[in-house]
Amino acid sequence: MAQIRKYYCLFWVGVVCAVIANTAYAMTAPEADKVIQHGLPEQPEALAETTQALFQEFEKTKNVTSLIFYSYGMLRQANHFSVVNDFIHASEYAKTGFFYLDEAVDSHEDNSRIRYLRARIDAYLPAVIGRCVVTLDDTERLLKEKNVFDIDILKHIEYMRYKALVNCNQPQQAELLMEKIKAKTSVDANFFDPNLHAEPEWDMNEVTQIVIPLFKGE
Repeated sequence: MAQIRKYYCLFWVGVVCAVIANTAYAMTAPEADKVIQHGLPEQPEALAETTQALFQEFEKTKNVTSLIFYSYGMLRQANHFSVVNDFIHASEYAKTGFFYLDEAVDSHEDNSRIRYLRARIDAYLPAVIGRCVVTLDDTERLLKEKNVFDIDILKHIEYMRYKALVNCNQPQQAELLMEKIKAKTSVDANFFDPNLHAEPEWDMNEVTQIVIPLFKGE
């Protein structure tokens, strides 16, 4: 769960920096707007309240951003329960979070940005959680959509696929993909972090091509 917790810190820093001037797009989903501007609450009771409000907002508006943030909220609560050694609730909340994250993708099958967000979470989780198979499928689909994303986003997708191959015990395929990644002179050195589960910070390409368009309903 520590990897999940670290992920949120990086996620919200990237999002908040990008949407300060774009909150007009959030008027149809005020709860999601609050999360984008301020992040999810750290205090458990406030986190639970916000998470529930996000789900109610989704039920009312069908705004997929609210559903994705709801799933994030459930995973954050799972992390809280894990920290206090309440593993039963941690497991239940994690399962719910992943269920609705998958639901967001399944109900928007053709939305590559939602699929990217799922892959961005799953790729950097420990192998024991078992999400590498989902990431392999997501990244395979995303890499086939070369006209949707530019080279910087494709670079992220390839590296997420590399992580998934490692976690799914496919070392030969992982090595071949890494050789391909390293052969590209434009690859940023940050992608070669020796810590397999260290998520790179969200960059402006991700924010402008993934987060903001999704929030605008594209």
